[in-house]
Amino acid sequence: MNRLFIATRGVSSWRERLANPDRQWKRACSALETAVSWESASSSPAGVPEAIVESFRGSIYADPVLVLAIAEHKVPLAGKGGDSQCDVWALLHSNSGGISLSVEGKAKEGFGAGNESLAEWLANDKEAVQSNRRLRWEGIQKHLPPSGENAYSQVAYQLLHRCAAAVIEARRLRLPNAAFVVQAFESPSESFTEFARLCRALGVKAEHGRIQMTAVGDVRLGIGWADCPLATDSQMAALV
Repeated sequence: MNRLFIATRGVSSWRERLANPDRQWKRACSALETAVSWESASSSPAGVPEAIVESFRGSIYADPVLVLAIAEHKVPLAGKGGDSQCDVWALLHSNSGGISLSVEGKAKEGFGAGNESLAEWLANDKEAVQSNRRLRWEGIQKHLPPSGENAYSQVAYQLLHRCAAAVIEARRLRLPNAAFVVQAFESPSESFTEFARLCRALGVKAEHGRIQMTAVGDVRLGIGWADCPLATDSQMAALV
């Protein structure tokens, strides 16, 4: 994991960090919409998109203020394979102290390859692949609330490691708080259904626009879904 970062030059800097910019960098796609949302919010008092600020209101994470945010932030996972790449990872200050926030931007795309569940991801004909994936899942589980046997099996694998990434970074930075938020841009109802599966496994209620609290050991963990509007032409023009 690289520990050196530079400030963005606007939304173009976000494009440079994408795995497949030609496919991902389009209007109404989550990569571009997330970038515009965060760049537009950077000059606000909170520095955080308003829909996310609103989702924190009424919780112990009320009045969040951005300390720093990193686009396409990579969080190492156990075993062989790629890192968990958060669309945005942010360090926030709140009434309850520092928060490690992992954001998954979502428009019309599914969660990972066809909304692949944990059970589907773990299943593989090759023993070496299965063994490594079990190792990775064991590492991820350490950063999720304990749950009943197979409780996470039908949850989209991407949601699980993105949620764990927030806790991993909270522990790395010795923060008391973590949060995982899906920043949704006119996402279909099927995506919220996938998110609701995660919430059930975590033992919290799935709600639009309101963060729910649980804990992973001594780290408090907030889970939320924030509905955001698509970028307007004027917003796009201002950031070009």
